[in-house]
Amino acid sequence: MRAALPAFACCALSALCCAMPLAAAAEGATDRVAVLAQTGAETDADDFGNLALRGGALFGYQSHLQHWGLALQNAHYSQDGWSKNVPGIIGLYRNQRADTLEGLRAEAGIVSVAGHARPVGDITWSHRPRESTGVELIAAGDVVGTRAAIERGITYGLLAASVEQQFGARVTGILLGGWQPFTDGNSRTLLRARLIVGLLPEQGLSLQARWRQYRSSDRDVDDAYFNPGEYRNWDAGLSLRRRVGGWTVSGLAGAGRERVENDSWQTTGVAELRAEGPLAGKVRIAVNLLYSRAAGFAATDDYWYSSANVNVIVPLTR
Repeated sequence: MRAALPAFACCALSALCCAMPLAAAAEGATDRVAVLAQTGAETDADDFGNLALRGGALFGYQSHLQHWGLALQNAHYSQDGWSKNVPGIIGLYRNQRADTLEGLRAEAGIVSVAGHARPVGDITWSHRPRESTGVELIAAGDVVGTRAAIERGITYGLLAASVEQQFGARVTGILLGGWQPFTDGNSRTLLRARLIVGLLPEQGLSLQARWRQYRSSDRDVDDAYFNPGEYRNWDAGLSLRRRVGGWTVSGLAGAGRERVENDSWQTTGVAELRAEGPLAGKVRIAVNLLYSRAAGFAATDDYWYSSANVNVIVPLTR
């Protein structure tokens, strides 16, 4: 059983976060309204699924990096004949520089789950005080993605901060610390570290090594979700991030080891692919595919998790 991240999570928590953001040319400030459509599908070894749909309008639209808007969404969770809808309304705001991605990216709203109105969101503020140094402040929250947690209306929050430092032309280190409270009274302290070494910078090929761990304040959550007292994971792999025409293509493939409590270390694996760019005219599309084999979010043996997300923005001219 897993505690899901937001269905449309920002890259600050993604496996594809890289040290240097790719520059994206902002479109001219001629478009003022755009239509937003998003869909995401998740499934895992427990046959737990989630089909998320979101649609809305973006205003003050200058580019995919500068706009604000409002959207309606619904997450349809299902497992073995059981299903539940979690509808919500979300406000959107984005104002980031195209060259460094400095600025604010925010989603915040309310969802209805098990008769409760719960706040959800995904907010990241990024700043680079120096060219070689980056800082991020993160606030997020969502429904815990298991059948028991949804029936009880359990959600979680996240407060985190990360620091990125480049060492020379090819080496970058990132350190993140955070606190994750749950509405059932449990909480976790998080620590994540990443080392990125540029192997072929001209081709966008890098080597990444990661360490992730958390500790829970309350191990007894009545089987609502996977919640060991301590979880640790390290992995390493190759990542690719480059421009192909007007598109940005990135990918990650790696393997590692994980440990739950004091049990033996187990093998893990992860693969992710993302593509973003213009589809037709000023229409913009982003596609993200993820596959992971790890017990970090479930107690099932040989657990796996997969997801696919598509985001489309259609600007409307005046």
